[in-house]
Amino acid sequence: MDPLDRRLKDRGLLPSTREKYGDILNGADTRDLLSWIRNRIHARTPIGTVLPMRAAVKHYLVSVHGYDEEEVNSLLPKAKGRDPEKREALTPRQLALYLAVVEQMDQEPARTILLLLPKTGLRIGEITSLRGDDLKLMGSRALLSFRGKGDKARRVPLSPAAWNTLEEYLEDAEHPAFQKWLFPTSRGGPISPHAVRKYTRRIAERYPELSGLSPHVLRHTFATTLLSKGVDLRRVQELLGHSSITTTQRYLHPSVEDLGSAVDLLEG
Repeated sequence: MDPLDRRLKDRGLLPSTREKYGDILNGADTRDLLSWIRNRIHARTPIGTVLPMRAAVKHYLVSVHGYDEEEVNSLLPKAKGRDPEKREALTPRQLALYLAVVEQMDQEPARTILLLLPKTGLRIGEITSLRGDDLKLMGSRALLSFRGKGDKARRVPLSPAAWNTLEEYLEDAEHPAFQKWLFPTSRGGPISPHAVRKYTRRIAERYPELSGLSPHVLRHTFATTLLSKGVDLRRVQELLGHSSITTTQRYLHPSVEDLGSAVDLLEG
């Protein structure tokens, strides 16, 4: 294992995050990373692009070149950038269409994962990395107990609908790797986030009403659905696994339908 891989694993980063950092570094000039990143970050660069780019370069310089973390922080460009555009959650009508489409799929385990994403709010890297023993039963309640982003302990109770979906999948799960991975592939390893994203892209291409569909949009849909039903922000934060409630507050922006309902009041 090379020094960078060891550092990323020691930090408890999800496989999907490690893969993303690897993709960034594969396209970088590792001979002079500081110049490379300075030439790619400016005031209009989306903050969602800036942060993973800075993190990937920082981990590389510390693990491979032996930089001190404080020194790297002082040398890297500041994490300033354009605020990310708000991503809309699926409306109830869109969600119903999405679930109907996925129900007709026969490709497992992708089908079950796609059904569970808007019912659990899990990150794509979290759900694809679940192990068989991460599923717990506490009385009549099923829950997922695992290490999430940043190696943070996560306990996510399953709603009756989510448990029914998972239970149906478990009844047909005969793969020998199942005891290790909750969602194994035919090769024995866990299904990759990339494989799941391929299905969301295909659905979005086939159904224009679901344009922009992604695992993150489904996570967003879970959060906004809870908030619309009056669940307080603190509990939503815990369910999503956010370290800061400020992150959760980004899900509070009203949808286009909400704003439309507001202006319609002018006609009354």
